[in-house]
Amino acid sequence: MEPPKQPGDFSFQRKRESEAVSSTDVDLLLQLIAQGIPVPLATIQSACQKITMACGRLNEVFEEKGLSDYGQEPLGPLVTDEIPGAVQRIQGEVDHLRGITSGLFQFIRLGQIVLQWEGLDVNQLVMGIVTSMEKNLRSKEVRVRIEDLPDCMGDEVLVTQVFSILIDNAQKYLDPVRPGEIIISGKTMHGWSVYSVGDNGIGIAGEHHAGIFEGFSFPAVEPEGRQGMGLAIVRRIIDRHQGSIEVDSSPGHGSIFRVYFPRAIIVEEGEGKEE
Repeated sequence: MEPPKQPGDFSFQRKRESEAVSSTDVDLLLQLIAQGIPVPLATIQSACQKITMACGRLNEVFEEKGLSDYGQEPLGPLVTDEIPGAVQRIQGEVDHLRGITSGLFQFIRLGQIVLQWEGLDVNQLVMGIVTSMEKNLRSKEVRVRIEDLPDCMGDEVLVTQVFSILIDNAQKYLDPVRPGEIIISGKTMHGWSVYSVGDNGIGIAGEHHAGIFEGFSFPAVEPEGRQGMGLAIVRRIIDRHQGSIEVDSSPGHGSIFRVYFPRAIIVEEGEGKEE
């Protein structure tokens, strides 16, 4: 895949193109997501907890009263297995819906945020992310190799989010039949800093490559058959930086995600120069 068009000088034009545009409708939708949806989810969660407690109490009553096998036959499995299992599934869906809500909120907000452009030390940024994930990576015995990474221009919070999502996805979809490995590398090319996050995980079939960047797609390779907003958010952030993202992957052979951010600029005597 060809890299994006070479960017011009880091200028006010680039900044203007990345600035936010808000509207009353967007503000209303954000309020609905932030305030309207969590309330019914909390109610469902509370009801699930009460049902679980009721099942526990019923089980205690059965044991205290010494109900005969005849009495326990129709009720026992309901109280100990079927109802708790259904409640657990409901709670899982509530957690998933919370994730969808959070992802939607982030995705919409990305269109309103004014980017804070600055030169970023991506080596330090990625090292911080991996360190924060160290406990989880160690528990899965995942080996992470970070090569020398070039600096780039961007919004530190959003660029950090891009690498966090890509690295988290890499460790999430590793292949359990072999030791996990994640490699993070980078280079400069035609005015861009190009970063690769590769893994030896389960991989993604070619027909799903475009779909994974759409929110809530359902590639067959996804555990539990679902995907949230993570990669859609990644692509939106990169779009805001006028960059691009591509994937090279196949089932059983892992994945490599490549992202393009503008190269860092060194300012010397009031003039911008590429590194």
